[in-house]
Amino acid sequence: MPAGGGPRPSDESPSLAQLIREDWVTYDRRWLHPGLHAVIVHRLGRASAPSRSWRGRVQWFVFRVARVLVVNLYGIEIPPDVVVGRRLRLPHPHGIVIVPGSVVGDDCLLRHNVTLGLASPTGVGRPTLGNRVQLGPGATVMGGISVGDDTLIGPNALVIRDVPANSRVVAPVATVRPARRS
Repeated sequence: MPAGGGPRPSDESPSLAQLIREDWVTYDRRWLHPGLHAVIVHRLGRASAPSRSWRGRVQWFVFRVARVLVVNLYGIEIPPDVVVGRRLRLPHPHGIVIVPGSVVGDDCLLRHNVTLGLASPTGVGRPTLGNRVQLGPGATVMGGISVGDDTLIGPNALVIRDVPANSRVVAPVATVRPARRS
């Protein structure tokens, strides 16, 4: 079981329409929010898989085109095999990269330039975020680690070990040194 003890994401299985409506409400009913676009395209990709039927092929093609637009316009990469919980928030959605196979729990918030990535070129292990996890700008979570529920990861933090629930992770503060005089 991941750090934090809860299942990932919630055990209920709402319909695609219910998820999209919930996401729309999460984004204050703003259809033009780039974060909402990215989440909806991801959900459509999860719901449609390559199929031999004509309808399935068209649906998959539409998803692929929409995904390319989201990646190129907003710089958000959420592959269809990432498990995303309910009500994912991307308030400043640019430069977000999530490696395939990652898990993001319910009510998570990912700010700009966040990476959920692999720790090594061999690709062993993918990150798992618990419920209500917040990642600050530039935060990076790497490898097969778990981040527990209700955890806040601060700006520019590099996380390479499991984080227990109800934790705060902060990066070292920059030091100011006097300039050298020549």
